[in-house]
Amino acid sequence: MHILLVDDDAQGRSFLAEYLQLLGHLVTPADSVDSALRITEEHSFELVLSDIAMPEKSGIDLIYALQAKALEHRPDIVLYTGHVDLQLAIDALRAGAFDYMTKPIKLDELTSILERVAAHQNIRLSAPDHGHKHRHKSSFQRKEEHLQEVQDMFSRLAGVERIGIFSEKMWDVVHQAEQYHTDRSMPVLIQGETGVGKEIIAKIIHYGTEHSSLPFVDINCTAISPTLFESELFGYESGAFTGGVRQGKKGKLDMAMGGTLFLDEIAEIPVELQAKLLRVIEERQFYRVGGLRKNKTDIRIIAATNLDFEKRIQEGLFRKDLYYRLKVGHITIPPLRERQEDIAGLALLFLRKFSKKRGKQFESIHPQAEKRLVSYHWPGNVRELKNLMEWVSFMHDGTELLEKHFVKQLSPQKPCFSTPEKKRVERKRPVSNADILAALEECGGNKTKASQLLGIALRTLYYRLDKMAS
Repeated sequence: MHILLVDDDAQGRSFLAEYLQLLGHLVTPADSVDSALRITEEHSFELVLSDIAMPEKSGIDLIYALQAKALEHRPDIVLYTGHVDLQLAIDALRAGAFDYMTKPIKLDELTSILERVAAHQNIRLSAPDHGHKHRHKSSFQRKEEHLQEVQDMFSRLAGVERIGIFSEKMWDVVHQAEQYHTDRSMPVLIQGETGVGKEIIAKIIHYGTEHSSLPFVDINCTAISPTLFESELFGYESGAFTGGVRQGKKGKLDMAMGGTLFLDEIAEIPVELQAKLLRVIEERQFYRVGGLRKNKTDIRIIAATNLDFEKRIQEGLFRKDLYYRLKVGHITIPPLRERQEDIAGLALLFLRKFSKKRGKQFESIHPQAEKRLVSYHWPGNVRELKNLMEWVSFMHDGTELLEKHFVKQLSPQKPCFSTPEKKRVERKRPVSNADILAALEECGGNKTKASQLLGIALRTLYYRLDKMAS
């Protein structure tokens, strides 16, 4: 390939040029954005490899300038910088960069990117009528190829499973999460409806751009019996209670030492434990159950809920002081219906994932199907969309998602493939043990969902399970 190498650092530029030439590439160097732009008037390139931080004009300025030029052949642009900054990467990719690297540049990573650029350029050259076809694609399909690259790049920087970010609102949420990552002492509260992706955002806060190997420990505050919650969170000493491990047991606080404790569904934590959790946040120490010695802790606390905290406080179910202490850092994730730009992108992301898993061939979404997906209100949010795409990949075959594949599954009254409604079901007879077992099986073992399906309180379900086990 013919590569335009742009870097104001002569030594770094010389080293990279030498390596690229060893790989058989033709390299033209430039020491500034203006110099690079002048060179592109006389030569064509398959790749522009540029530093971001340069005097006067940046690598991102170069992207916009090249996009404004009527070039006979449009090169791919890869940027690199010495600053590990997720927002900078996002800005670069949204400007149109093919990829992004951080210094010191890893040669194996650079080689991999060069291979992908070469493959991408070959596709362009072999499709002369690409522009004509492009005009007939839907608004999402026109962006889909570039957005895939954005998501792959984001995953590498954030250190988490590949996720879908296609709207300004979610870019803002991710930027907030990255900012909170820089201060481990600050508790963060994430609020949003069920299924919007609160745990993923919690992991971005934890991992940041550093691919952290520190522990991320989660605890679902509704999935543990209130009688066992304290020992699960704080651990217990030897002989603390009958039936415990003889030598005692470490709790989630110990397991999360140096890393992050993620308290999911925090609004439902037992009232009697809230003061103890507040002490952990404020004093950075705790007692194990049955213990007399204070244990110091060094953890980041992230909490999440889909409930109305103000209402819980008014009902006396949650301490106001704990709420405000958790809310020092605060993120609200908007529901999917308020960020329609995400819907088609997420649908294709999930469709391809499950198609690959099941050996199916789905690769695209028909414009009419996209229109129907975007117009639906998605009360179950991203989880509902994900489950629908999994169902489609299981039930249907084809290369393109059509409206007929899923339209009967969409209901204007209730979410499809989502969590049971919060309203309790009225029953004409007492709940039997068989009912409980059937509900648990239907809800995949999730006790909160099972209690809602049965129409009984969660604590009642825990009590019945304890009785059944004894």
